[in-house]
Amino acid sequence: MRFGTEEIAVVGDRGMTKALGQAALGEANFRYVTALTDPQVRKLLQAGVLQLGLFDDQPAEVSVGHRRYVLRCHPQTQARARARRADQWTEVRDWIAARNAKVAQSAKCDPQSSLLGAQARVAKYRLGGWVSVRLEGRAVVVTEDPAAREKEAQLDGCYVVTSDLPVAAADTQAVHDRYLDLTRVERDFRTLKTGLLAIRPVFLRKADRTRGHALVSLLALKLARALAPRVAPLGLTVADAVERLEGVRLVCLGEAALGLWRLAASYAAAQTEVLDVLPKLAAPVLSLGKANKRRLTNRRQGLSSQ
Repeated sequence: MRFGTEEIAVVGDRGMTKALGQAALGEANFRYVTALTDPQVRKLLQAGVLQLGLFDDQPAEVSVGHRRYVLRCHPQTQARARARRADQWTEVRDWIAARNAKVAQSAKCDPQSSLLGAQARVAKYRLGGWVSVRLEGRAVVVTEDPAAREKEAQLDGCYVVTSDLPVAAADTQAVHDRYLDLTRVERDFRTLKTGLLAIRPVFLRKADRTRGHALVSLLALKLARALAPRVAPLGLTVADAVERLEGVRLVCLGEAALGLWRLAASYAAAQTEVLDVLPKLAAPVLSLGKANKRRLTNRRQGLSSQ
């Protein structure tokens, strides 16, 4: 190939690298790294190919023929998923209780609307696998299936990365980490297109200017990526830090017509907090707005007028 690469592994998300895509990559002598959907994982668990006990904080691997499965359970993600489900379930029950109380107090309230509202909320939060609602008289009654709820929660925070890369090319940790790198790529694209940098729309007609616009945006992305880990311990986002740094400006010495500028000797606390975690700026220097009209052409002869 052009760059002398003999093997290439394509990292794609669940929607991009399906069975047909994997086959096409194989025909082109490409490898793949992707992840399984929740139904695919449950199917493999039911078939005994994977076991729930393998999902742990550290990646574990199961190989079936040329296909490798890397399993992991992220504790923080698991805790968030279960807390979110509990909050949603509480919200649905509270709404049903308030609606039943309203229907009981007013004969004009339609209980059928209560049932439709409850069903809509159960569907919205995807609780239908273990929650059912029905009307008894004028009240909505909720039934919960604890066993079904426990089964649904089994894969909270769990995911399976799959690949056909040989072990010699990438070990278990490498396969896992390369897939997680995809989230960084997706985040950077969001930052470029619609987030902090907003590269689009591009109001340029000439190709070289469009390329220049993209280059400047990519350089800005690199700065944003370098800034993020420095300001994160301060509890700041990149946007927060950039907003604070807008106060770091040159100050004018004397009249503006003189064109004499320098950096300030000190800044407010908000700017100082950010500047302290950045590489140190050079010592304040003067900046001339216009070039000197008289220059040394020969140091021994002194100045020569132009």
